[in-house]
Amino acid sequence: MTKTEIPVAPDSFKKRHHDAAWSVLERFASGLSEKARSQGDVVSISDINKALGALKNQPALFEDAWYALESEVIAANARRTPSIRHDPFGRLMVSRFAHLLEGREAGDLEHGALSREMLHPFFQVIRMMVGADTIEQIDTEIRTIVETHADAEDEMRDATDYWDHLSANPLVSKQITMVFVRMAMHFADYEKRKNWFIQLVNDNMHRNGASWEFTESHFIKLIRALFRDVRAILASPDQSALLAAEIDHGKVTILRGVMANLDRDIAALHNREAAAWQNDQPA
Repeated sequence: MTKTEIPVAPDSFKKRHHDAAWSVLERFASGLSEKARSQGDVVSISDINKALGALKNQPALFEDAWYALESEVIAANARRTPSIRHDPFGRLMVSRFAHLLEGREAGDLEHGALSREMLHPFFQVIRMMVGADTIEQIDTEIRTIVETHADAEDEMRDATDYWDHLSANPLVSKQITMVFVRMAMHFADYEKRKNWFIQLVNDNMHRNGASWEFTESHFIKLIRALFRDVRAILASPDQSALLAAEIDHGKVTILRGVMANLDRDIAALHNREAAAWQNDQPA
């Protein structure tokens, strides 16, 4: 009886490894066939061993299989509940600007994406502005919310989808938004605080030999993403009044001034990018 091979699902983890393995075997068979043709259809044990040795000396031989395995392991880890629920405060903070990081929608570093090396100093800045005790308290409260509102579908969520899902929880959203309200208050002296922020990030990055710099343009894009909910609150009379009742009217006025300065920076950045785009166009 002939054993029938079970079809492999298209674009599956198994199929990608199946294809990679066959590409190696086909290369091996092709080399032996060439050898046999040149020797009257005869291949010796010595020829087989030499062919194996030649394959062993090709360092990139199994790269396709490795990349398939690596990507699948990363995806699997991202879907594990203990992994995606680890450090909820930090991950919720980063979820606000994850699209700006290299490898995401922003593309590569050469096109303006943020290096992941800036994450460590970013959290240093947050701790300095908001306070370690406050962050610890918020982190504890969010962990409680995460466990209380966990559901069976969390295990199957993509990591990014999970944090979008969690941040939509009103209790979580308020906690994180108030972190950014506190942070925005530190930008009352906008230019001075902006320069301090940029310098602190650059001075504390673990560069690992890289020459990437956190620039003013990076800062503007980052702060715009972080303060989006604060801006939305200030644009709504009802929400603005509720915020004023919580932190007082004087602080709301300061926040409006910060957003006005940020708006000017955003406009100037758009003008620079438009000018650069025009200069890059063929004459």
